Amino acid sequence: MNEMNTHPDVKAKVDSQKWFYTKAVKSHFFSPKNFLDGKKADKYKADGLGLVGSPACGDMMKVWIKIDKKEDKIKEMKWQTFGSLLPGAKLLMEDFTTKKVEDLSLGDKVLDGESKTNIIEEVLTRDYSGKIISIALSTSNFYKFFLTPNHPVPCVRREKITKVDRSTANRWSEINNSKISSSCIELMPAAELKTGDFMIFNVPDKIKDNLEIDADICSILGYYVSDGSIPSKNRVIFYFGLNEGEFVEDIENIAKKRKWRYRIYKRNTENVLCIQLNEPLVVELLKRHGGAPSHKKFSDEVLYLPMHKQEKIINSYINGDGWVTQQKDSWQAQYFISTSKEELAYQLQIIIGRLGIFAPIHKREGREFVRRGKLYKNTGEYNLIFRRDPQYSRIKYHSKEKAFLIPISNVSAFDYSGKIYDPGLVYSPKIYKVNGISLHNCASAIASTSMLSVMVGEKGGTKIDDALKIKPQDIVKRLGDLPERKFHCSVLGDKALRAAINDYFRKSNQLDRMVNENARIIDKEIKVTDKDIEEAVLEGADTLEKVQHKLKVGIGNKSCIPEVEQLIKFYKEKYFG
Repeated sequence: MNEMNTHPDVKAKVDSQKWFYTKAVKSHFFSPKNFLDGKKADKYKADGLGLVGSPACGDMMKVWIKIDKKEDKIKEMKWQTFGSLLPGAKLLMEDFTTKKVEDLSLGDKVLDGESKTNIIEEVLTRDYSGKIISIALSTSNFYKFFLTPNHPVPCVRREKITKVDRSTANRWSEINNSKISSSCIELMPAAELKTGDFMIFNVPDKIKDNLEIDADICSILGYYVSDGSIPSKNRVIFYFGLNEGEFVEDIENIAKKRKWRYRIYKRNTENVLCIQLNEPLVVELLKRHGGAPSHKKFSDEVLYLPMHKQEKIINSYINGDGWVTQQKDSWQAQYFISTSKEELAYQLQIIIGRLGIFAPIHKREGREFVRRGKLYKNTGEYNLIFRRDPQYSRIKYHSKEKAFLIPISNVSAFDYSGKIYDPGLVYSPKIYKVNGISLHNCASAIASTSMLSVMVGEKGGTKIDDALKIKPQDIVKRLGDLPERKFHCSVLGDKALRAAINDYFRKSNQLDRMVNENARIIDKEIKVTDKDIEEAVLEGADTLEKVQHKLKVGIGNKSCIPEVEQLIKFYKEKYFG
């Protein structure tokens, strides 16, 4: 049987963790059987196709079936499922920019939980009406998430790592640091998270050195990306305040050691001290690994450099466009890094995270400000704020998992009626990042459909009539039980299978065998229902001609065409606006 290609590191992590679900659910989630890879879906020759949505959790499910027509049985079942997001949720793209889920396009490249590239293969849209869980992290207002109640969230429960065993323990000093490394990351429904629990920020641990980016170049690179310019291909200029001569001296010492040509001068009208390097090769190197002056961005090579080199970059970046404050002598110094570019903020956050420090992002709206004696106006900026010694920070580091534990400051719920979006990804694991935090698909929906596909394909296949008798309770029994609140997930694959069987009956002209799922018949001659038209529109049939090509509706019975057209318009507005 085909299996989803789960990254071995992810699988190893879960094997060492205590799951909220049973072992069978865990097994089918990370190694689901008969999952149809996105690259193969278009070429898969199916006899029936079903697409359904879950009103309870927002997930959507597609099922493909192949039929042994002589034996009248299903010989193979394939499937796909997708996680759901509310409008406005921003996915982290491959280039470290973000894009709202409603603006995603087929082929867009996003970053997954391992900071590897995945590809959007489709985005389905549907209406949802129910509770939404709002989760805010304590670090900044930037970290707010809106999830359906059963959306699985990787977390560490607060009571597992506290020094005291009492429900009112809510001070960060009550966290027992020695318990963190032995704690387990659990997958919990969003509705069960509490204030004080911890969400997870993973840090990529890949290291790949690049000899051309040595320690000196790293220092120069940090200065350039923070506040440097390249007016021509032959020179790069760094700008500092008149009281920042030590940073000019830092660059000067590197230039002297490397025998680079340079000059230092002052712009009296702007109270700015400049140092200029007249080295074309250095300019080319800075542009390659730090981006063009109008679009500063670190190269992929920089993101995986050894930590001692990355620390050089961060130190010089702080010197160039950051600052340090210390409110009391007994308090730790607090470091601030600023950039107007969202993608650069995410890159800096990852680099700092690899140094063992979580630097939360703070979004600041556009404003006017004075910098080195000159008035500037920007469209907004991203500030990263952190301390060098995280010992007393409310954000904890899980060394075994190479992840930061970020405390939840508030959990609430509200009613929502509107569109949700389901991004489908080509590669496994099917994980994407929102505001830098990894979000998963529904574990039990994946596991239950995986088990259903096994049940249908066992012993050479299942008679169609017997497949129609499979109940969600049968699937749950094979999985070793599911929590009551997750029972609806086992219905999702079951409904999609029945829809695929109906599709086969329609295509093979076995209309008398079709099972009416409480749908209203629109074309009485061929028994096409409003649900059939709804599914056709969801799959891209947005005109009468396309719907007729797919369903043959209204071809023999032309009197139903006006109603078909009304339904197409209704479902287009309902799902696509």
